[in-house]
Amino acid sequence: MLVKLEAMKVNRRSLVLFGATTLGGVALSGFAHASVPAALRGVLLQPEGDGARLLLAMDRRAAVNAFFLETPDRFVVDLANTRLDLAGGSSGQGPGAGFVRRYRYAQRPDGAGRIVLDLSAPGEVVRQELAGRTELSFDLAPASPAVVSPQREYLGRDAPRRTIVVDAGHGGRDPGAIGATGVREKDVVLDAALQLRTALEARGRYRVALTRDADQFVPLEERVRFARAQNADLFISLHADSHANREAHGASVYTISERGADRAQTMMTAQNWDIDLGDAPRSGLAHDILVDLYQRETTNRSAQFAQTLIPRVAQVAPLLRNTHRSAGFYVLLAPDVPAVLVETGFLSNPTDERRLSDPRARENLAEAMAQAVEAYFAGPQLYAARA
Repeated sequence: MLVKLEAMKVNRRSLVLFGATTLGGVALSGFAHASVPAALRGVLLQPEGDGARLLLAMDRRAAVNAFFLETPDRFVVDLANTRLDLAGGSSGQGPGAGFVRRYRYAQRPDGAGRIVLDLSAPGEVVRQELAGRTELSFDLAPASPAVVSPQREYLGRDAPRRTIVVDAGHGGRDPGAIGATGVREKDVVLDAALQLRTALEARGRYRVALTRDADQFVPLEERVRFARAQNADLFISLHADSHANREAHGASVYTISERGADRAQTMMTAQNWDIDLGDAPRSGLAHDILVDLYQRETTNRSAQFAQTLIPRVAQVAPLLRNTHRSAGFYVLLAPDVPAVLVETGFLSNPTDERRLSDPRARENLAEAMAQAVEAYFAGPQLYAARA
């Protein structure tokens, strides 16, 4: 279970995180380290705007001590009682990303594994995750002039423009669901997609690309290929549902299921989907571990957006029970693009059909989704495990 840690005053030189067992010296769980060391299996550094995202793959939990050093500027992650089971052995280095010039790693005499990021400027942590799992994530950015909190606002004047791909389902020869009065899914979701593009572009912080902006048929694989080619930061697929039970109603949000994640691994091979892993090996166990790490991070971010989106949709539309659902839909399979599929309602339900055929209701829904996008990118948060 995750517990959110509210923003605290954190000096850039002070302790950022002391892992699964403590935060700033305060115990969070009674987890005791086993005598057998944990293993660090993969290190992945990705550009994130003008900053960088550090991903670490472990075979089990380990206490983490992360902090900044100055002269020169560095970000250090110490993993207690951890061996470095990496392709380069127990010491080595890798290429940088963003304002990180390079990263280095080495085994410490006390049994800890140390990863050091050499920075081109002072930095700060804007988001980190350590949730009792085997994947650790740190988002770093160049420090603002006065660092008050690790929750630095993302949406300032100098924030990077995010690319959002909006996918209106069906189209052309494929009408999708058809309501009792003839309302077609392909029409209402296209208008909702256009409204969402307008709402996002009006904010001036997003580049929005549509998989279709007219009544045309776009194959599923082309929709995914398009999102990846756009280097999308987020993919939102819009649909309307139908059910034999006319009482079924309300919106729902889907993210990729565990079975879908396995399917995505197969599709990566079948479609020659290539993930940029920098100078990492192009094949073998190390490559597979990093790909799995990348994919898990994408899945986590998809789920985070879904949880941000649902309460905002609830303000303008009814929700289906168990609103956050999982499935192996093709459009959710991209391993490197966080993605959700939004079922905006049931055209088989008379009330939902009237709502979805109302242009004002679609505009309200688009605005709610745009607000969720804003909140998702504005909300770097700290998480830690709770016993």
